[in-house]
Amino acid sequence: MASSKPPPQPSAAVFDIGSGLVADNHLNAAKKAMEWLSDRHRKGWRQAFTDWLNLIGPEKDDPIDEMSLSEDGQTMLAINGGEWLLARGEIRVKGEIRRINAHLLGRDGPWFSPLQQRWIAQLAEHPLRLWRVTEVRRDEGLTLVDAINHEAPAVVVQERRGSQTAQVGMLMGARLMDLGDHTELSGAIYPFTKLHEAGVLLAVGQSLSAQLHPENSRDLAELQIARMWLAQWTEAPPMPELRDAGTGDAILLVTDHYRVLDAAALAHALAQQPDVSGNPADGWHRETQTEAGLMRSLLSINPGRSADRIELFARTQNLADSGRVWLDALAGAAVSHLTREVTDPRSAAVQSGRAGPRRSPVLPPKEMSALFEQFIHRQYARWADEPIPVLGHQTPRQAAGTAAGLERVKGLLREYEANETRMAANDQREPVSFQFLWDAAGIMR
Repeated sequence: MASSKPPPQPSAAVFDIGSGLVADNHLNAAKKAMEWLSDRHRKGWRQAFTDWLNLIGPEKDDPIDEMSLSEDGQTMLAINGGEWLLARGEIRVKGEIRRINAHLLGRDGPWFSPLQQRWIAQLAEHPLRLWRVTEVRRDEGLTLVDAINHEAPAVVVQERRGSQTAQVGMLMGARLMDLGDHTELSGAIYPFTKLHEAGVLLAVGQSLSAQLHPENSRDLAELQIARMWLAQWTEAPPMPELRDAGTGDAILLVTDHYRVLDAAALAHALAQQPDVSGNPADGWHRETQTEAGLMRSLLSINPGRSADRIELFARTQNLADSGRVWLDALAGAAVSHLTREVTDPRSAAVQSGRAGPRRSPVLPPKEMSALFEQFIHRQYARWADEPIPVLGHQTPRQAAGTAAGLERVKGLLREYEANETRMAANDQREPVSFQFLWDAAGIMR
């Protein structure tokens, strides 16, 4: 049954909360524009907002009543909708359809100061794009990188209020405004959850690369950002697709535990293999070279919890199965298989553990920290030379060779560290240091 609650409106009052610096630096241009539109063209302004909701919302007779957005969601919808209309919207004036931005700046529009005129004009000039946060400076600003064009330079923006809530690694749609001596966010923000990142990156990337007129590609990309941002509240979240970049197989963390019966024979056998590097103290790694000339890890053979144990670790089921056959044939009687541990990173237990507070750890914090450190070092053993999608499928070492890529690598490392800090707090343990990855990539903080 449809609700009688009216849909949110593009209110000038709520628009002020978008960016902490908007009102101070461009003299309330957006607020003044919306107040004028609401006063002079109330019916057309309301209809324009309804048309925008129908454009980005689900295909339902009454999408607003069906969405049941939270109060924060309603506020964000009003802010984003208001700015969208100022930048791209149309309105009926005296029976004629006009572009809102041009109408505001035309002879029939309100009086704006030069700074206000420039701000309104920039709303139409600057596209809504996908950005990833690589650094947060509280009470000061953010560093952003273009999430689609991996060669674009990083951008430093002044954003006092947004810097309070933004997280390193966050993907968001935003419009950047040039104020001469610095850059700001326009006010509207379209943040995306990790589960929705892959979908919006694919959709926006395809829109921008489509064989269309540049303005049509821009408009299609902006529409995809708005639609997929709203869909996060109206649709069930997609299941994450975790697949190995090298094999295409589903990620499944597999550890085979072995008893070492003849350590010298095992070490000798591994030393004879041209695709194996390492030593008994630090463990061994088996690698293969890809068609692109990159080295990709197949297996890690790590020291176990006691001197007579080793652990064979692989990131997919197929790599684990073939790795076990390979080691059994290579080492022969020097080792004896004991047991296998399998962890599915998509499992409900893992996801719920990452999403909220955890129960008190069973192990003492010091022992738990040691286990996590061992796991992280094992998982990221070849990280610096593994192609990573968020780096444009370059390895961190390759990406760090350019200024644009270096900031992306730093942002990725800061995200790892921020996530580990939050997880360690939930586990009541000390966070694991990721300094070894900074060192492996050869970059300074």
